[in-house]
Amino acid sequence: MAITTAERESQNIAGADDLRWKTVTGTTDIDDSAQTETSAFAILTIAPGTDCPLEDCIVDLDLAKATTGFAAVESTVTVTFAVAHKVDGTNWRRRIINEAALTGTLAAARMQRIPIGFVSVAEGARIEATFSSDVTSDMEIPYALHYKSRQAPTVTEVAA
Repeated sequence: MAITTAERESQNIAGADDLRWKTVTGTTDIDDSAQTETSAFAILTIAPGTDCPLEDCIVDLDLAKATTGFAAVESTVTVTFAVAHKVDGTNWRRRIINEAALTGTLAAARMQRIPIGFVSVAEGARIEATFSSDVTSDMEIPYALHYKSRQAPTVTEVAA
């Protein structure tokens, strides 16, 4: 269900104090035994609160976590990240965006910022990862979800 510009502006004016930036942090995992080589799979799912869409949603992924992060575990395997939405409310569809592959070696001291934008309550969003081949072992990827909304979203992490 699409929201019109007028409806969005009216919500922003009516509840402007509620739409300050908020952040949810946590860690999602890549399970070596569950990871599918060369196929996209969800690593983080975001569901807006009831009747509270997310505005200006952004996800930052820390690729350089010491010992168990992507950069610590991998060297030549590459990863790309993408955003998927349930456009029809049921089926996940990846957004067509430029995706740059990054090796574990090049991920040292780096993060990946993924702009998601507006997320309606009917569609939700998720971050998907695609690896170039089988990952060496389980890994942990800390994240920060930044958003504006009157209600906190439900964030579902993958557990290894």
